[in-house]
Amino acid sequence: MTLKADDMVCEYKIIEPMGKGGFSNTYKASAPDGKLVILKFPDSTLLGDPATYERFRRESAIGQKLDHPSIPRVIYLGDSPEGIFLVLDYVEGKTLRSYISDKAPLNLDEAISIAEQLADTLDYLHDHEVYHRDLKPENIIVGPDGKIHIIDFGSALLEGTRRVTWRFGSNAMGTPDYMSPEQIQGKRGDARTDVYATGIILYEMLTGTVPFRGDNPLAVMNQHLTASPTPPRKIRPSIPPGIEAIVLKSIRRNPDERYQFASELKHDLEHYAKLDLSQFPREPERSARGMLTSQDILVRSVIIFFSFLALVAVIMLVAYLFHHS
Repeated sequence: MTLKADDMVCEYKIIEPMGKGGFSNTYKASAPDGKLVILKFPDSTLLGDPATYERFRRESAIGQKLDHPSIPRVIYLGDSPEGIFLVLDYVEGKTLRSYISDKAPLNLDEAISIAEQLADTLDYLHDHEVYHRDLKPENIIVGPDGKIHIIDFGSALLEGTRRVTWRFGSNAMGTPDYMSPEQIQGKRGDARTDVYATGIILYEMLTGTVPFRGDNPLAVMNQHLTASPTPPRKIRPSIPPGIEAIVLKSIRRNPDERYQFASELKHDLEHYAKLDLSQFPREPERSARGMLTSQDILVRSVIIFFSFLALVAVIMLVAYLFHHS
């Protein structure tokens, strides 16, 4: 489905397409009262997936539950001949991805301001038991006044709700450059998952690059699990030691060694010049491949069991053929 300018969706008039995400398409539109809104439709490849409506319903429920200036309000969950869709408040500005592309590395004060705003908004979300789980520059809008807005709660988790799995996806929701090790391992994620993504984003704003890179998504995810990031000050020596310590703590591989709450991250960002750096983690991290979950162990046991059966079957077949040759 592709909508064009002047097409009508119920009472909403399309102005222009805005973009295509991993799971949805968005359009700038005009409401009957002339107010600008965003219409969000699931990607056509997901139509018919039982989880699609549930995820849109959940995003609608999350959006209507929240009231924060940095979170666009969800106005309506509708249905039309074009399919189900969300109506959200329109936010003026450009994505942080575009912002970084144009200006990276960002001015220190500007990067810290954006990170502080992110931490403040996340603190509000987490207080309301909502975890975004897909924070990335594409999902952050920077307004003309420098204020940020977090968008796209399609992967968000509302505490207490059941797990919903995409027909074409997995439990490892997120984007490889910003995914936490626990997400890569298939866990649901929590406040520390959003802290990790914020640390990666701050690293990128300050240095112009993400800490983990690879030739493909799997290679990037492997880096998150096994590699140590280059300290930001080795890339940009003018970064204050306190800011480097905050970034590296935010992206510790073990969630228990990160900031446990976004409010702690915000506090340290506001007081980075006065931090006692001896209190920050310094020891090298071990590979997350050594941190197997019970699910990992079960899967590996099943694989070993069936591999053994396959080997026995091959041996028996060879013996049978040899005996009858």
